[in-house]
Amino acid sequence: MILKAYAELPPRKRIGILAIILGVIAAIIGSPCDTTKSAVNLKELSMFAEKDVNKVSVNDLAKWIIEGKMDYRLIDLRNESEYNEYNIPTSENIPVQSLLTSDLMRNEKIILYSDDNLVASQAWFILKAADYKSVYILDNGMEAWKENIVFPSCTCGENPTVEQKQLHAEKAEIAKFFGGQLETGSSGAAKVKKELPKLKAPKKVTLKANRKKPSREGC
Repeated sequence: MILKAYAELPPRKRIGILAIILGVIAAIIGSPCDTTKSAVNLKELSMFAEKDVNKVSVNDLAKWIIEGKMDYRLIDLRNESEYNEYNIPTSENIPVQSLLTSDLMRNEKIILYSDDNLVASQAWFILKAADYKSVYILDNGMEAWKENIVFPSCTCGENPTVEQKQLHAEKAEIAKFFGGQLETGSSGAAKVKKELPKLKAPKKVTLKANRKKPSREGC
């Protein structure tokens, strides 16, 4: 009964409730490399969830990758087999349970993604509770990446406007860059059945090419 009521809540309220639960857990457990407990500001975590200031859109991420912007670390939270099957170019595979023992630094900009927002939100709260400063989630994760970047839809009709034509062309170029294709008309309904392309990051986009290794952090 409780789970059903929780599932029927709006997404923001569900994330807010999850923030409180994970915040309490983090406060009890504390950092694995510190003997003191983490100081968790539950009000701050709930405000972040409610205002959606902790999210990055897949469209913005795609443009950053194409432009070679490298001021962040993109973390794929799924298991290794899912990551190896397909991952967003420039991403690193760090499962949720390994986040606090990884080489992520507290002063780095970190973007987390999974299949959707649920696991990414959990990971976000874990890192925020451990005092990581700039943590974001990729909004709707791999599902949004597939739907909006790799196999986007553009139904312009028989008499598209200039703006619609420009949007159509932009979506097509972005999809092509990432090994996908634009779905037009009724073909969009079949896109969920398509397999994601098996590709690596373009040669001009390398994960750590232009980022200096940050100084080593202690616990």
